[in-house]
Amino acid sequence: MNSDKDFHDLDYWKQPEGITLPHDRLKFLYIPDYAEHLMISWLAARVFDYQREHAHTEKAMRKMVMITMGALLPGVLLQDYLTHCADETLPAVEFGTFGVKCYHGPGQPLDHPQIVQPLSIDVRGHTVGVIEDLIDLGETARFVQKILCSETYGAREVVFIAPYYKDAKAIADLNVISFGAVPPHTWIITPRERVETMVKRVPYWKQQGATADECRGYLRDIGYTEQLLDQWFEVAWVRG
Repeated sequence: MNSDKDFHDLDYWKQPEGITLPHDRLKFLYIPDYAEHLMISWLAARVFDYQREHAHTEKAMRKMVMITMGALLPGVLLQDYLTHCADETLPAVEFGTFGVKCYHGPGQPLDHPQIVQPLSIDVRGHTVGVIEDLIDLGETARFVQKILCSETYGAREVVFIAPYYKDAKAIADLNVISFGAVPPHTWIITPRERVETMVKRVPYWKQQGATADECRGYLRDIGYTEQLLDQWFEVAWVRG
């Protein structure tokens, strides 16, 4: 991570840049715990603004769905704010989950999104807030919107809530509340997927000719701590 940046500055995280590595076409953006909390706090305030504007209409969100696995962490953090900080004029929100798989691993999208966990709450007739960790090119978001608004689930409409998006033009037709944007070809490493990214990407670097020391160096440059590397790097390396 670039030491001349103020990584505790909220404005930095609105348009952060990932780092480039010698053996990879992707850029990698490591999200520290404090940054995740900063952006979800910001998002919670924007959601409250939306709810106040639509408090007495059908557009108010009384149901919110976390897309597993990625949205579980931002969803739980957002639930903390929306449950405990809402004033009495705002509608209560019921939270649920819906499992959709989009990627095999970093930079490896599936041909089509797959439903891997049934919707856990009834959203029929409601405007639904769908919590994601990232809206990439909008394909998954449109898939989720189509499914939730279908006759099967009967949602009235969908509002997406996500820390990041990648392409504003690609999601122009969607209703999105987001914190910031990241460039295409950036892999975001959230606090919940540090080990997953390491275990899936180190074997790829190894196949590209990187040594173990080089791979450890890449992870260190990305933002991984020595403690995490000492405990789990060997697992990632031997799987390559």
